[in-house]
Amino acid sequence: MNKRVLGLLLALILCLPGVVANAAAKTSADFTDLKDLDAATKAKFDALIAAGVFNGVGEDKFGLKEEMNRAQFAKVAALIFDLKVDGDQKTSSFKDVKSDDAANGYALPYIEAVKAAGITDGYGNGVFNPAGKVTKEQLATFLIRGLGKKEDAKDTPGVNDSTVSDWAKGYVALALELKLLANGADGKFGGQSNATRDLLVLGAYEAKQQYVPPVKPETKPDPKPETSTPSRTLPATVTVAKPAANPVGGEVAAGTAVSLSTATVDAVIHYTTDGSTPTVSSAVYSTAISITSPVTIKAIAVKSGATDSEIMSESYTVIQPVLDVVAKPTASQAGGEVAAGTLVTLNTATPNAEIHYTTDGSTPTESSPVYSTAICIESPVTIKAIAVKLGATNSEVMSESYTISPPVLEFVAKPVASITGGEVMLGTPVTLSTATPDAVIYYTIDGSTPTTSSPIYSAAISVISPVTIKAIAVKPGAFDSEIMSENYTVMMFPPILPGGPCVPPFLPGGPCVPPIPPMPIVP
Repeated sequence: MNKRVLGLLLALILCLPGVVANAAAKTSADFTDLKDLDAATKAKFDALIAAGVFNGVGEDKFGLKEEMNRAQFAKVAALIFDLKVDGDQKTSSFKDVKSDDAANGYALPYIEAVKAAGITDGYGNGVFNPAGKVTKEQLATFLIRGLGKKEDAKDTPGVNDSTVSDWAKGYVALALELKLLANGADGKFGGQSNATRDLLVLGAYEAKQQYVPPVKPETKPDPKPETSTPSRTLPATVTVAKPAANPVGGEVAAGTAVSLSTATVDAVIHYTTDGSTPTVSSAVYSTAISITSPVTIKAIAVKSGATDSEIMSESYTVIQPVLDVVAKPTASQAGGEVAAGTLVTLNTATPNAEIHYTTDGSTPTESSPVYSTAICIESPVTIKAIAVKLGATNSEVMSESYTISPPVLEFVAKPVASITGGEVMLGTPVTLSTATPDAVIYYTIDGSTPTTSSPIYSAAISVISPVTIKAIAVKPGAFDSEIMSENYTVMMFPPILPGGPCVPPFLPGGPCVPPIPPMPIVP
């Protein structure tokens, strides 16, 4: 076996222009990042380096843990599976593969070779994505198909591994069984992680070891006709060719059109997309099937007078587009203690995004109210909001909680009397006022403390006897004023002024009493 492998590798070397000198010069010993490999692993690397399947990423660096793109893998697959490669081919069947592509144009003939071999049909819609990375589950799939074991993979129970896509579980199970690849230290395959160059080398080596080239049928000359009278033979029953899908099952872009065909002329294809077995009563295929969600297409081809074909089964999953995330909404006022009546506006940095919000503490959804105007904070509340936009992932949830700060109240100005307390003329009017606009003055004249149940001041108070006027000023939304208190006594007779003509009457309206002359002093 080892001699046969060595012979194949030597044949590869001779078929690769520009590789012979490099193969003679390079081994694993020439790369610093391969020096710690064990001898058996180094031998595998040496075999593929010598064959020109792999080389370093630098003069002394192999790039053991670097990732390989799909164009590079196409070359590896074409070489290890001895595919027919047309080195003069300049036009690709994929619209994104160009011979003048400085980075990946070299791979065009290899890409066409792996497509012709049925190893991969690209991503669908005429796209190969040569610069895209190869995931571990894709690597397992490509290696199994390259070994011609696609049908075996379909019959292999899939792995019970959440890291592997449903469509790839049979391929991964068979790749593990054939020891092409191995699980990680955690027991998981890590199917959707990108494959590194060391995995590609070891997987390619093992696949090369197990690869058996297809045997071409021998051409035998037509037998000479018998001289005796031939016996009458019954025609053999023809089996209709099994339908084929393009592209084959796997991960495809949303909207990929899958076409079905059969090599049998005039055969009719019946198919299902619900996983059930197709029959002649199933839908008749007439136009490409658009893949918009995970689906399994099963199909048979039938023709009158022939045996129905085998059942074709292809499973597809949809590549989820990487969507932009809408910017999280922001509030003009951060949560905390705010004054009653504060207005909070919501914004998002994503143009044309729509904000949905709640004020009851629930998580907002696209069914929640649409924000359109500022939200007035009148009581404790939690505002939660998301921003959404068609074709993008909804934003994170914004959450701001508000409480109401107690109002800062002012004191109403203390009332003042137009005449300060003291001795006043009988009937003197005393007016009350406060400097606080719209305040109401309550007063008493019996010495009691005024309250809002006391009389409301509305007109001057006439002092006709000794009295104490007490008053407060009151206004809604403010603290009551201090208490004003003024004591008044009544002057019974006015002072006699020198030269005054008379003394005021004792009673209102009484006659004027002449002043009493001074009494003479008798010695």
